[in-house]
Formats: sequence, C-alpha cells, structure tokens
Amino acid sequence: MRTPTIAVLTVAVATFGGYVPLHGQHWQKNVLTAEEIAKQGDNITTAYDAVARLRPRWLHPSDVTMRSAGGPSVQAAQIKVYLNDFNAGDIDYLKSIAAENIQEMRFLSQNETASRFGPTEGQVSIVVTLKKRHK
Repeated sequence: MRTPTIAVLTVAVATFGGYVPLHGQHWQKNVLTAEEIAKQGDNITTAYDAVARLRPRWLHPSDVTMRSAGGPSVQAAQIKVYLNDFNAGDIDYLKSIAAENIQEMRFLSQNETASRFGPTEGQVSIVVTLKKRHK
C-alpha cells in the first residue's frame, strides 16, 4: 500500500514542482520596466517605441460606452500620459521621452485612472516613472 502512495506523490511533485503562479512571473501586461526595455537594445529610443513594440495593446484601448444627454454612445477611449504622476498630455508625449530615462511605465484602466487622478471622462492612462538622477 505504501508504494502507490509514494508513486502518486512523486508524480505530483514532478508535475507541480516547476509551477510558478502568474503573480510570481516577471512579465506583467500592465507594467513595462526599464530592464525589459533595455533587453531590446538600440531598437527602442523613446517611450512610444517601447510601448509600440512591447505593449501595442496600450495604444488601442477598448471602446468605452459614454453616457451623454442624448443617451449612451460608444467612443474610443482617450489615452492620457502622466509623467511622474503629473499630467503631461496625450499619447504623442511619449515620443519625447527617451527610453534610457524610463524606470517604469504602467497602463491604467478607466477606473484605475479615475481612482488615482480624479474624474477623467473615460480616459485610460499610461503613467511613466523616470529614473532618479544621482547627484
């Protein structure tokens, strides 16, 4: 009777031993790190390049339903860019940020954006955190 138990345990360990839960993996779909950008080499020069190559879905958020006086309507969600938590403008602003200066970029949904920055009329956002400069 001990042999089948040991065999089952051996199979269980072999099967699940290499399992890493999703939250333990380094890649996250809503975060883009300096390390991930650096792995791409010289192919990425701006924040926009990094997003276009590594997280293209950030540039095309899902359509959102907006309520207006005339009833609900579907519009493309606008993307706001925040640089170190300050409103920097729209998606084109990413083209002015050098990739080498980026510590992290994070995509926020409509609800996350509203929660963090206040009412946003259905906008999503990309929050860019720059590397700290050493003096």
